[in-house]
Order: sequence, then structure tokens, then C-alpha cells
Amino acid sequence: MTTRHFLAVVALVQGVLLAALLILIVLNRWFRLRRRARVHPRRLAVEGVMQRWALGQADVRVVLAQLARLPVPLAVDALVSWSARVPGDRWRRLATALEGEWWARMVRTNSRSARWWKRLEAARFLSVAATPADTPRVLKLLRDPHPAVHIAAVATLERVESAALVTAALERLPQLAPTVGAYYAGMLRRSRAVVVQLLLTRLSRSDDAGLARLTEFAARLQEPALRESLTALAGHPDAEVRTQVARALGAFPHTASIAALTRLVEDAPWPVRAQAARSLGMLADPATLPLLRTALRDENWWVRMRTGLALTRFGPSGRNALLEAEVGADPSARDMARLVLGLSSQALAEFAA
Repeated sequence: MTTRHFLAVVALVQGVLLAALLILIVLNRWFRLRRRARVHPRRLAVEGVMQRWALGQADVRVVLAQLARLPVPLAVDALVSWSARVPGDRWRRLATALEGEWWARMVRTNSRSARWWKRLEAARFLSVAATPADTPRVLKLLRDPHPAVHIAAVATLERVESAALVTAALERLPQLAPTVGAYYAGMLRRSRAVVVQLLLTRLSRSDDAGLARLTEFAARLQEPALRESLTALAGHPDAEVRTQVARALGAFPHTASIAALTRLVEDAPWPVRAQAARSLGMLADPATLPLLRTALRDENWWVRMRTGLALTRFGPSGRNALLEAEVGADPSARDMARLVLGLSSQALAEFAA
């Protein structure tokens, strides 16, 4: 066989493979369109019966019958879509009724699947249809190594009240990226009573590796019962923990909070000083005004910025302090006072948030 013959054979094989690929793409598209056309009326039927059921015009058994006609992934999608549009008591009745459906039992068993997308499907289903009996399954999904799975599973906290689930979610919170952690925090806030008790225990462990993130979460809760635990951490050796404490104490008007912030506003790391100045402004205790006057001359720009914004919360006395700094001898304080005094009310509100 000559080189020309060999190249011709290679070209022919490539042409056949390319044609086969194009045929496969066309067939795949055709099958998908056929399936969509076949399933679309069923989806419309589910939408219609769900609307009637939500209005009390249809029985839950009709809903179950229509859901069973859909492919399982589409049935799960329909449940997720409607979960926020149906009152809680009616939805709980549907979740209880789903326990006896064959396809729902199959989805539940997927929580043990080796394929992460199967576990994700189970997590999405349980996030809207879980019952107390599903607690062990949800606990397993909350500890799943795949991010998509445990993020979907944490939404179950809206449906099932369980100290075990809250504990598992809280344990995972310090390990998460900030955006995912914020989502977890939103879910955990719905179980406030249990979360507060768990936080009181975790915040008492000064050697906890996730203490900084837990302190940040505790600050978001703004729960008065956590004030003492947060105040006790004002002297923690970790600067990040002290930063979160300084940020949190602004929500707790108390003499102990002011005493802790008085120390933190003179802390060595500038983020601690900046957050302490912000919180002192939120509390607006006249006795702390001299501290903020001093902080306005801080070497760090962000500390001066936070201090200037904090002074605006003190009313006339704070404004007078800024006016004095504007004509004072310190150039850093003078520039910051001029900047803050020139901000509009809307800008002040945005910066002070």
C-alpha cells in the first residue's frame, strides 16, 4: 500500500466518523424533541393540578397521580418549583403523602448512590419533601463530600426541625467559602433556638479551629443571649476572632460591650480597630467620643474612615468633632473629616452599613 492509499483510507475513515457524529447529533436532538413533546402535556397537567390543589380545589391524590406520570427528574423539579408557593401546612400533607409513592422511595434510596448527581437529586427532593423519618438520610447528605449535594441538602432545615441536622450544618459552616457560608447561615437562622444553644457551646471553646467563622455567624444572628459569650472573646489571641467580636458588639448596647470595644479600638491589628470604631458609632455612647477623636488620627486609612462614619452617628457632638478635625493640625484627620462631611446622607448610609 502506497502512502497515497494510506492517506485515502484515513480520510475515508475520518469522513465516516464525522458523518456518524453528525447523525448521532441529529438523532439525539430528534429524540430529545420527541421526549419533550411527549412530556410537555404532562408537565402542563401537573402545573394545572398544583394550582387547583394550592387553592383547595383538588385532592392531594390527584397531585400524586399527575406527579407519578412525569419522569422522576421532572417530578422533582416540579416539587422544588412549587414548594415556595404553597402554604406550609398543605405542603406538609403532600410531603407525608409522598412517602408512599414508588418513585419517591426510589429517589430517597439515591441518597446512598455512588453517583453524585443521583445524591443531588435525592438532596433536592428531600429539601422540599423531607419528613422527620428522613433525618438519617439528610444527615448523610449534609456530610457529603460533593459541594452541590450538601448545599442542596441544607435547605432541608426549612422543613425538618432536628438538632442533629442543625449540628451537622453548623459544624460544616467554618469550612465553607464565604458565599456558601452565607447561604448556610440563612438556613441555620430558621432554627434559631437550637442554633443559639449550639453556638453557646461552641463559642466557649477558645481553641476551636472554626471560632472566627462561628463568631461571624453569631454576629449575624444579633441574639442577645450570645452577648456574654461574644464579649468573653474580646481578648482572644486570634486577631480574626477579635475582629468579628468587634463587629458583633455594635448590636448589643451594654456596658460590657462598651468596655470591650474600648479595648479593641486600641488593638494592634487595624481590622480590629476599624470594626471597633464602627461598633462604637452604632452604640453612640457619649463617653466613647474622646476615643473616636483619637482614632480619627489613626495611621490606617480604613480605621480613620470607619471612625469618621462612626462620628456621624453621634449627632451634633460627633459633627462638631469632625468640624474641629477639619481645621485641626493633623493632616490625616483633616482630610478624613473633610471627606466624611462632604458625603450625602445616602452615601453615609451606604458606607456605614
